[in-house]
Amino acid sequence: MLKTSFHFIGRLSTRTSQHVAGSWIMERMLTLSAASLRLPRCSGPRGELNGGRADPRNGHLYVMHLLLTHGADPNIRDGQGFNTLHLVTHSSAVMPLLYMLQQPVAVDEADSDGHTALMWAAYQGDGLSVELLLAHGASVTTRDHAGLSPLHWAVVKGSVVCIKHLLLAGADFNAREEQGKTPRDMADELKASAPLSRALQDANFNEYGQRVQASFSPRVTMGIIFAFPLVVLSISFSAFGILEWYFAWPLFLALFAAMQITTVKVLLADKPMADRVVTSPYFAAIISASLVIVAYAWLTRLVIGAPGHLVSQALFLASLLGCVFTFVKAIRTDPGYVPRVDAEEMKEQIEELTDQGRLNGTNWCIFCMVRKPLRSKHCRQCNRCVGRFDHHCPWIWNCVGFNNHRYFLLFVLTLIMGVIFFDRLAYFYIIENAPPATPGEGLTLCNISETMCRGAALDGFLLACAAWATLQLSWTFILGCSQLWQVARQMSTYEVSNLGRYGYMGGRGGTSLRDQSGAVRGSTVFVPMPDTEADFSHLPPPPGGGGHPHAHQHHRCGALGRICSALGAAITGPVFRLVGLDQFTKGRAVSGMARAGRDQNPFDLGVVKNCSDFWCGAPGVDYMHLYEVPPEGWPAYRRKLAAGGRGYVPVAREEV
Repeated sequence: MLKTSFHFIGRLSTRTSQHVAGSWIMERMLTLSAASLRLPRCSGPRGELNGGRADPRNGHLYVMHLLLTHGADPNIRDGQGFNTLHLVTHSSAVMPLLYMLQQPVAVDEADSDGHTALMWAAYQGDGLSVELLLAHGASVTTRDHAGLSPLHWAVVKGSVVCIKHLLLAGADFNAREEQGKTPRDMADELKASAPLSRALQDANFNEYGQRVQASFSPRVTMGIIFAFPLVVLSISFSAFGILEWYFAWPLFLALFAAMQITTVKVLLADKPMADRVVTSPYFAAIISASLVIVAYAWLTRLVIGAPGHLVSQALFLASLLGCVFTFVKAIRTDPGYVPRVDAEEMKEQIEELTDQGRLNGTNWCIFCMVRKPLRSKHCRQCNRCVGRFDHHCPWIWNCVGFNNHRYFLLFVLTLIMGVIFFDRLAYFYIIENAPPATPGEGLTLCNISETMCRGAALDGFLLACAAWATLQLSWTFILGCSQLWQVARQMSTYEVSNLGRYGYMGGRGGTSLRDQSGAVRGSTVFVPMPDTEADFSHLPPPPGGGGHPHAHQHHRCGALGRICSALGAAITGPVFRLVGLDQFTKGRAVSGMARAGRDQNPFDLGVVKNCSDFWCGAPGVDYMHLYEVPPEGWPAYRRKLAAGGRGYVPVAREEV
């Protein structure tokens, strides 16, 4: 009866009711039979099965956990030569794979055809599983019986993400299989050159599979990046004081474009193409150069030229010093990276979450391999999990998290104040020192604004500085207002976005990170690998690929609609990302802000207390290790901490 039940549980569907019932039945049967050590085998439609391997292909994590805790052997092979690790990889379920990798299994164990788990993951286009296997030491140099490496199989699938991960892990781009074909040869034969080229570009490799080298040393590159904007802005603003505006504007745009191209194509050529600029100090260098030039204009012109406005002078100086200080602190302060743990503690945490039925992408990060605290998120640019994550800001060259959020908001607010008082002083300087406007022939600044006309005649450099500073006021004002509103609501930008996308602050739920990230699309049904000795031009489509490797999307808007959509995305997308307004437009951020006013927020303590916690700190709250909302609720928990209590201590789930 026990053998039959193992087989029955292994074939259960993924519906929740059956899963729970199956787990309960299995636990009772194992308890009654005092099962331990090795479980018996049973026959199935795919050959002999061991009790511990009836569920892996379906990704039933907690049934697997139950079987393994009662002595199931994960290394026994079935009739096709698959062990439990292979079958879990077939499921493309990353959390069961993570759990299985903590068991005594060989990560490079091959099946009867020589395929390792990494080869299967690469063939299925499962980027998360590939990255997880590589993090646990899977070899990129192993070959199957046909001489194919994991990189060959990733090329067969045409998976950009898998190819990229394997290249970065050191896969041999020139490895040849038995018939002498390299991954490039297979890509050409399968008409999959585009994914391979894209992967090479994303990984920052050239077409020959060699890593692109840096043009300068890191220190020299850093110095050039910070000096470049200062030189470009100085020359451009000086040109407005020397040349006519219709010459100065094209020069400014040309210099700025040259700086952008040189930075991306030369100075940062050794960085991966994805987020090449966002992860560099380029935007922070622009802010630094702007602060230096504005301070120079104030010292050389406004201090002497507008002496009767001491209050505005003092407020501008205070804003400037505060802006510089908080800007540097926001850059240099650890935003709140979740600390990594050693292998033993990591295994204990995984076992604990599995025992509690909570091993999923909401509670565990497979990239950092750490348990995720509440309100944290993995930052793709920093490649770290950040406590109470708000957003990644390229202007401060850092994430905005629990530790540096105050510095970031103070930087934005002091920047706004500084721009306002700088413009005020520049206005008084022009009014008190500039000659009367003398309109010329044709369209000039005098036809637009008399003050600007007089300012251009008096000091074009100062007018250009004021215009540049006012341009920054547009996005910083919106950003500052939204940040203050979120602070009053005890919410972060990330949580507001989640409200619009998923309906609640913590992001999308699910039993695996694959469900949340969408990294594996389409069907996850197991499809056998093709015969490795066959002609590769006749390979069937890999799992999840549909019937056609180059599926087309049909739009209802017609050609004109597609053109308009493409132009809109190409123009507004980079501009909004550049000035920080994308947080209000991407996804369903606007609806998230609307819902934030009426949906329940477990951390909301009222406007006064929320602001006090943000600016003065929340005593006793450690966002690096906050894993639970206490049963009594957040307000009661905070009152208990204020009274000197220990707070919430999580315990393991009780047996039922």
